[in-house]
Amino acid sequence: MDLDSIYASHPLRADTILGRLERAGADLAELTEWDLAVDPDTELTDQNHSGGVQAVLELAVAANVTKVSAVVDVGAGIGGPARILAAAFGCRVLGIERDAGRCCDASELNERVRLASLVSIRHADALTDAVDVSDVDVLWGQEAWVHFPSPSDFLARWIPALAAGGRVAMADAFLVRRPADRAEEMLITALEESWGAHLAPLDTWRTALDRQGCQVVHTRDVTARAAADCSVLLSMSTRWPEGTVTDAERQGWERAFAAFDRGIVGSFRVVAARR
Repeated sequence: MDLDSIYASHPLRADTILGRLERAGADLAELTEWDLAVDPDTELTDQNHSGGVQAVLELAVAANVTKVSAVVDVGAGIGGPARILAAAFGCRVLGIERDAGRCCDASELNERVRLASLVSIRHADALTDAVDVSDVDVLWGQEAWVHFPSPSDFLARWIPALAAGGRVAMADAFLVRRPADRAEEMLITALEESWGAHLAPLDTWRTALDRQGCQVVHTRDVTARAAADCSVLLSMSTRWPEGTVTDAERQGWERAFAAFDRGIVGSFRVVAARR
């Protein structure tokens, strides 16, 4: 499935998140980012990645994000991590997102929680459109870079935007081992279809980072949390309003859980510093 189709029916959108808050009786004129990002009852939040708010904060601390950091979030989606960074650290974040609908949702939510002065969203294809950014302190990617076919091509395009000593902060899924049989091969092919992804080993990304003059300074295996989140979403989504989630989305969570559980795919947090 292509990314346009995936996001056209994605359950985590501005309308579903705001609908959840409206049903809960929240004043939509007085929302904060924490209202959008935290929902222990149904997990209908703006955090379209495993680990939720905690995962954003952990990656930010590992990447030394501060109030004066200039952050570029490549593959920003509806802007959940970007708004958490702005709300928690007070930094400025530029989000790059190719999907027009996700850009509109991100901008709406930025305005809703009064963070538009810190978070901006640019509608652009990260691989083909002009980058036009420089002196970036943190190049951020949270479960978005798996969509890029070539780690080398992607990093060759974006690492030059980093300032000297700047950091790459990424959290994503990677192949941990080769599929052992035809069934596992079919599982990975199906998962890539569900996600619109190109799964590669973590070492492929490490090598590409090294060739672009970046040294990996932090790695953390968070596979157990990612697997648990798949199970939570499968359970929680039964409480969502009818039509919120598609069968294809649920199937993607099932495939991801199976790939994590069998040890074929892992979820890792990585920080690299530009030399």
